[in-house]
Amino acid sequence: MEAVPERLRLVESFLSSIDVETGRDDLTSLASMRRWLGEHGYPGQAAEPDRALAVRLRDQLREVLRGHHDGVPPAGTGLDGLCAPLALRVRYGAGGFRLDGAGTGARGLLTAVLAGVVLAEADGSWRRLKICRNDTCQVVFYDHSKNGSRQWCAMRPCGNRSKARAYRNRHRPG
Repeated sequence: MEAVPERLRLVESFLSSIDVETGRDDLTSLASMRRWLGEHGYPGQAAEPDRALAVRLRDQLREVLRGHHDGVPPAGTGLDGLCAPLALRVRYGAGGFRLDGAGTGARGLLTAVLAGVVLAEADGSWRRLKICRNDTCQVVFYDHSKNGSRQWCAMRPCGNRSKARAYRNRHRPG
């Protein structure tokens, strides 16, 4: 798979902290979440409310990605309420203005994820982050195609499986 643009790497990694195919979930317990946070440069405290917020935020953002295939955002995601306790910070430095997450640990990571989403939405790259349409895969991928129409993380095996399933359904007897 082709690389996700730098501004979306943390977002993609957060949204990929669950693997539908294997059942692995880096946010399933406080211990696994703390390990995941440390691996991503956000060591520090994480309490059960932080873990629960992270899981809900990840699930709702993944739901939004499903709408990126057809351009129809899901209604009633509850994202506004999930974003409310997460403060973003505007900073100015040698490179000009930038939007950063505020805080450390779990809350710092979650605000950094939201900062990445806001910036990617502003530059149009957010719509190219998608979830594989293969129900058994659901990997998060960045659509590098010219017209932004990719449906699967990769043609082999996900696209081939989907096309074979559609063919069988079309040619099924009566």
